[in-house]
Amino acid sequence: CIAFNGAILSIGFTSGRLPVLPVNYALIKGFSVMGVRAGEYGRQFPAKGRENNAAIWKMAQDGLVKPRVHEEYALADWRPAFDTLAERTVVGKTIVRPDL
Repeated sequence: CIAFNGAILSIGFTSGRLPVLPVNYALIKGFSVMGVRAGEYGRQFPAKGRENNAAIWKMAQDGLVKPRVHEEYALADWRPAFDTLAERTVVGKTIVRPDL
């Protein structure tokens, strides 16, 4: 699923299991693997972290980033919102809004 000389960015493991990647795949396909932890990157490189955050917010303002919202809940309904996360039925984001 990756082109020669590509890069796999390891961002997180929502399944709870750590994947295993045989290193000979990287050798054969000539790709690199890099761990990405946004918060840590910003701590290690504060100026670049601020620059990245500004770029992300600008893309959101320009409508280029459109996260899928599974459902919105009022703050009073926080428990059912958390239950959908615990039951792993969410596709996208669950939003709890204090203004509803």
